[in-house]
Amino acid sequence: MLNACNSPEFRSLPPSQIVPILADCGQYLASESSFYRIFRATEQGSRRGRAAAPRNVARPKVFESTAPNQVWTWDITYLPTLVRGEFYRLYMVMDIFSRKRPRMTLFR
Repeated sequence: MLNACNSPEFRSLPPSQIVPILADCGQYLASESSFYRIFRATEQGSRRGRAAAPRNVARPKVFESTAPNQVWTWDITYLPTLVRGEFYRLYMVMDIFSRKRPRMTLFR
């Protein structure tokens, strides 16, 4: 089974793709979970194929407002209409400090 998985044809494929391809060819070596179990046992459980490796993403910058008009934020919300496929866009800009008087503009 390992020889088949490490062959050039299947080297870059995960078990979720290897098992159906082999089934289409009329071969059944093992179930998908058995492939994963054997990969873990032989330390081949790393990512196979073109899947991107996990990456560390930096935390977003924190903004603190101690008075009005220091930090502003915005948001766009899509509001449905009675007509299928049409919607309104609600654009909102607001001061983080006060949050009392958001400035809203509605566009269609």
